[in-house]
Amino acid sequence: MGSNAEPPTVFVIDDDRGLIRLIQKALRREGFTTAAAYSGKDAIAWLSDHQADLMLLDLKLQDIEGKDLVAHLNAIDRAVPFIVITGQGDERVAVEMMKRGALDYLVKDGDFLAFVPTVVQRALKGIQKEKKLAAAEDALKREHEFVSALLNTSGALVVVLDREGCIVRFNPACERATGYSVAEVQGKCFWDLFLAPEEMALVKNAFQRLCFDHLPNHYENYWLARDGDRRLIAWSNSALTDDKGSMEYAISVGIDITERRRLEKEILEITDLERRRIGQDLHDGLCQHLAGIELMSHALEQTLAKRASTEAAQAAKIAEYVRESIAQTRMLARGLSPVEPEPNGLMSALDELAVSTEKLFKVSCHFRCGTSVLVHDNTVATHIYRIAQEAVSNALRHGKATKIEIMLAAANERMVLTVEDNGLGIPAKLPTRKGMGLRIMQYRAGMIGGTLVIQKQVPVGTTVACSVDRQAIRPVLGTKP
Repeated sequence: MGSNAEPPTVFVIDDDRGLIRLIQKALRREGFTTAAAYSGKDAIAWLSDHQADLMLLDLKLQDIEGKDLVAHLNAIDRAVPFIVITGQGDERVAVEMMKRGALDYLVKDGDFLAFVPTVVQRALKGIQKEKKLAAAEDALKREHEFVSALLNTSGALVVVLDREGCIVRFNPACERATGYSVAEVQGKCFWDLFLAPEEMALVKNAFQRLCFDHLPNHYENYWLARDGDRRLIAWSNSALTDDKGSMEYAISVGIDITERRRLEKEILEITDLERRRIGQDLHDGLCQHLAGIELMSHALEQTLAKRASTEAAQAAKIAEYVRESIAQTRMLARGLSPVEPEPNGLMSALDELAVSTEKLFKVSCHFRCGTSVLVHDNTVATHIYRIAQEAVSNALRHGKATKIEIMLAAANERMVLTVEDNGLGIPAKLPTRKGMGLRIMQYRAGMIGGTLVIQKQVPVGTTVACSVDRQAIRPVLGTKP
């Protein structure tokens, strides 16, 4: 008990007034507050208006037996933890009362008064312990109810797995996304239910890393629903360890980003289409007008020259400026729509990228492609070209490279774009907030179902490699296979 806490109140019920006074005196010496009643009726009346921490109850009162008084107090919701007092030879009755809820019993013998404070203190400690335990259980129950309510009402997918990868918890958002109920999936292995074969290794590797190092990880993969629908989920995974430091559960929280990715892809496609339209307009419209102006300037130059006019040189200069404008406009149109919609369009565009880079920046830049790599999907080809373009730009601007190699190859049904440079090299550890160019390259690779790897070369330089499975372009994104 703390120094500021109220002392416990012990309520003594016995029809022997002298014995009650002795009990109260013994208890007060130990710091307890006491109250007394000499009959069952008085006890009921006192407890109707007061609270007691413990009750010492004589089993044989003049107006009621102890067991009946306890039953009555329970019925009127005024029950108090109690210790029974009994005479010698009535221990069997006392044991029976303990089965009814008594904490202990005292026998009226020669040592009775000496034992009263000790038995009371022991009983009160037990009561206090029970109260703390009940409070802890109540807090734990409230916390469990709060967590359950949070999981059940959350729009995020929440899956709890044991160390074998079997499902322990599966919230309603998961049920809605997959079409499976908790009862159908509980205890079953996660990757046996929802994963496409080509993504099995990715998820298993992430799970094993979590088991080993307990470090949170993040990845994206597709979930296969009961109806065959594929949903792209962005997962955040963390480990819950036991007291020995071993992973006990894996907690995975996922966000369905299928619609977001589809919209992002549509935005990119619309942007590319608009670029292509503007490029076509520049090529077919403005360039044609400029070509007409050039012809008219050339004709004017010839006419003026025949008259020996001094303005002939000015007309020739105008024609020269118009030719330069046509060249710049065609270059601009080419940049807006770099990949022709032909199977060999990517190879041609990358070759032209190398040539223009070498010419404009006075560096060594070459394109190498051992065998023809034909890409029938112009969207895929454009994404790969833009990745190469960004890698070349980074090599020039940040790496200060003087030599750049652009390579395109196809082997084992995979298409690989590699851009190598001899520049300063990318930092060994990328900053938390990566540059826009790196994020866009990674995003473009993800849009076509590819992977992007950026590595520092030894001793100098950077390698950017984008690998795409041509036969496994993700259909959910709407990209043609």
